[in-house]
Parts: sequence; structure tokens; C-alpha cells
Amino acid sequence: MGAPAMEYSDTVLAHFRAPRNAGSFPEGTANVSRGSAGERRRGREIRLELKLGDDGRVEAMRYRVFGCPATIALCSVMSERVVGQTRGEAAGLSGIGLAEELGLPAPKRDAALLLEDALRAALGPGAV
Repeated sequence: MGAPAMEYSDTVLAHFRAPRNAGSFPEGTANVSRGSAGERRRGREIRLELKLGDDGRVEAMRYRVFGCPATIALCSVMSERVVGQTRGEAAGLSGIGLAEELGLPAPKRDAALLLEDALRAALGPGAV
């Protein structure tokens, strides 16, 4: 007898089935800051790219993710939420808050922490 199937909200399933803003910016795109977290060999990896405007606000986010539906959905939703944010505002976005908003079960909340780590890495010292 296998483990019970994970229940996801309609919003999570919609973002999993049709992820928004997935991929990466073309090579040479100006003002792109990158960050990553996790390891594919451990089952979950997130690589983020943030396109920052001259005013320091996030113009767009792209991501490549290896992980479960929850991880993919979190990246997709975050890619929409972060647009228009200043670096400071973006750094303050909560992956855990987003996971709670999406109704993710507790065992999937570690994906939210990984997303926070990747976002902070893209916004951290030495970033564009």
C-alpha cells in the first residue's frame, strides 16, 4: 500500500501545469542577477534570474527548477509577485508566507525556504 496522494490547491496545480516565467534570460541580457539554492541530486534545485531596472526595481524574474509540483508552483507565483519590487522589498518576500497562502502541506514548506535562499542569493552582495 503506497503513501496517500498529496492534495494541492487549484492555484498550485494551475501554476504547476502552466508555470509562468520559467526559463532564463538570453545570454548577454543586461542587469541580470542570479542566485541558486539546493542540489538536484538531493531532489530539489532552484536557479533564479532577476532582471533589474535602472531604478533598482525587479522588472522580471526567470527560473529553472528541479523539484516537486509545490516547488514549481512556488517559483511560478514568486515570479509574478516580485515584479515591481525594490531590492529591499523583494528581499523581504516570504516563501513560507507564500506556501501558507497556497495551502501547501507542512512537508512541502522546505521548498519555500529553498526559494527564499535562491531569492536572497540573487539579491545579495555582489549581485547586479
